[in-house]
Amino acid sequence: MLPTTPQPLSPVSAASAAADDGFARAWKPPPGEKPLWWVEKFEARRKEEAARKASDPSFVTTLERVTTESAGPNPAVQFLKGVAQVIQLVVVLALLLLLPAVVHDGGLGLHRPLVTFAAYFAFFGLGSVLRMLRYGSLTPRSKDRQVASWKDRLAFLGFVTLVPLLHMYAMYRYTGLVLYTNVISMGTTLYDLVGAVGMGLATLLNLAASFELGAAYDRVSAPEHLVTSGPYRFMQHPIYTSYMLLFFSYGMWLHSPLVALLMLLVCVLYYKRRTALEHTVLGEKFGVYYSDYVRRTKKFVPFLV
Repeated sequence: MLPTTPQPLSPVSAASAAADDGFARAWKPPPGEKPLWWVEKFEARRKEEAARKASDPSFVTTLERVTTESAGPNPAVQFLKGVAQVIQLVVVLALLLLLPAVVHDGGLGLHRPLVTFAAYFAFFGLGSVLRMLRYGSLTPRSKDRQVASWKDRLAFLGFVTLVPLLHMYAMYRYTGLVLYTNVISMGTTLYDLVGAVGMGLATLLNLAASFELGAAYDRVSAPEHLVTSGPYRFMQHPIYTSYMLLFFSYGMWLHSPLVALLMLLVCVLYYKRRTALEHTVLGEKFGVYYSDYVRRTKKFVPFLV
């Protein structure tokens, strides 16, 4: 009979064996005392499963099964994470869109702040939050190329400062004009149509792009594969386009064309810098394939820009 070489334990089996031995040592009774009944039962079950495992390597012990299941995503944690994301979104949108209206007496009595809140919740909830809940935060901030340079950090800081301030100003101005003046007509105007249609299209574009992008997102870092389907077939940055369309439409929706243009300008300046960095990262990862994709598509608007 040929001698057999012991096979190394799998990581799960090794962890199970270590846990078994540690448990047995921890609950070993003092000399002369009888172990607790449930410890005896555990030891008997452990030895029985160990013997079966020795004769049938495919057998999965109880501890192996528990260890494997605990390594996967915890449904409770995922649920709490989802609740936290929704609460965070509601708080941020309330500060940006409802607080400026509340400053005026009767501001929330107007329908437009609440409708705008619902539209923004749909945009960010259907796109960003659902995508983050499904795929998680894939890239640590330490690996985000955008934070590697102080100039890029300043650009990001300026963007996340100016855009919220412009949002708050536009809502504050609109509610004040409606409540205290007759400047804004109560009928449907061109501003209303452009704003409503624009925000709706922005939401649809963001949702379609998020669906195609899937797990290949997060920060300025190279994804596992190059996405060229859906809206990405016609433009390189449809999500950025959806943001610019949303913010511009928001200004028009609140009868603030100057705010709409300013937000569009801020977005163009910021995304111009960000996309240049992304092109460098993607070019390093995908080489000629990405260069060919860039030649065939436009950045933000199909066939134009």
